[in-house]
Amino acid sequence: MKFMTARKIFGLVVAFAALGVAMPAFAQTGGIEGKAIQQDGQPCAKCIVVIDRIDIKSTYKTKTGKKGEFVYIGLPIGNYKVTLQSPTGQTLYYIEKHVGLGEPTTVDFDLPKEMAQQQQQHQEEMKKNPELAKAAAEEAKQEKQFKGLKEYFDQGNTLYSQGQYKEAAAAFEQALALAKEKNVPVVLSRLAETYAKAKENDKAVETYQKALQLTPDDAALHNNLGSVYASTGKLPEAQVEFEKAATLDPTNAGRYYFNVGAIMYNSGKMDEALTAFKKVISLDPKNADAYYLEGQALMGKATMSADGKVKAPDGTVEAFQQYLTLNPNGPNAEAAKEMIATLQGSVTTQYKKRK
Repeated sequence: MKFMTARKIFGLVVAFAALGVAMPAFAQTGGIEGKAIQQDGQPCAKCIVVIDRIDIKSTYKTKTGKKGEFVYIGLPIGNYKVTLQSPTGQTLYYIEKHVGLGEPTTVDFDLPKEMAQQQQQHQEEMKKNPELAKAAAEEAKQEKQFKGLKEYFDQGNTLYSQGQYKEAAAAFEQALALAKEKNVPVVLSRLAETYAKAKENDKAVETYQKALQLTPDDAALHNNLGSVYASTGKLPEAQVEFEKAATLDPTNAGRYYFNVGAIMYNSGKMDEALTAFKKVISLDPKNADAYYLEGQALMGKATMSADGKVKAPDGTVEAFQQYLTLNPNGPNAEAAKEMIATLQGSVTTQYKKRK
């Protein structure tokens, strides 16, 4: 009887061993399941769940259902980082878990609970470390200031876009009071620009100068200050600022020298205007407007011959022709054609010799 019993037992062992060999692959893996709740307490529907294996590099993904539920079966046994993302891919939270053999490991994302726990831990750390609490208080203060700064700055931009320049300036002044470090010249620049639009030129100049004290190498600030000087008739000061901008920003030097030429032309200083426009052309040979204004400046030096013909300096016709080559349908095309015709004698001049 004992012999028979031993054989039976041996047979059972063999049977179980055989069953072990024949076990399907999914029985040697695990999985995860859980539910995701958003910060507002609502299910995180259609959210992305990213499952990164920590010990061996591999990634798996799934999505939550309408009620925030999710499941992923067939994960190799190991340690995982499970990340919850919004439907647009923004990371919301992550949890590290070990996935074992058999039944799925539960991984729940309860964001209200997690956030509350983190806040409690943070407060406990503050109590234990006064320096940390002081730093946190300062950070909160700065965050509040920045929020106020942004609100006033955005309000100023909105009013500016609506043409309400005085009201916009008032908003930027409020923003300036809250600005710190690198934000100060940004707000000063916008405030100065707004003062200029509001025709408060003295304030604009003063504010641009304050901004330049902080960022003296800002070519745009020099250019804008030059424009304010030009609008108030302070041409030497304007020229200095435009040329300073050209030195600081060689890539856009042609634009700044164009401004020099424009203010000189408008003030009747044709020699200075010609010098500036020639610089523009040397830097930007395809600047059609520079050729046109060069031609106009040369016309400003034209004389009348005894027979009533207009005699302009050499290069005048060529300047207008080059403008037409570069911009044949430009806003000054007809005027350029008329100038060429006048100088070449194909039309009757409107000039009359003074008696």
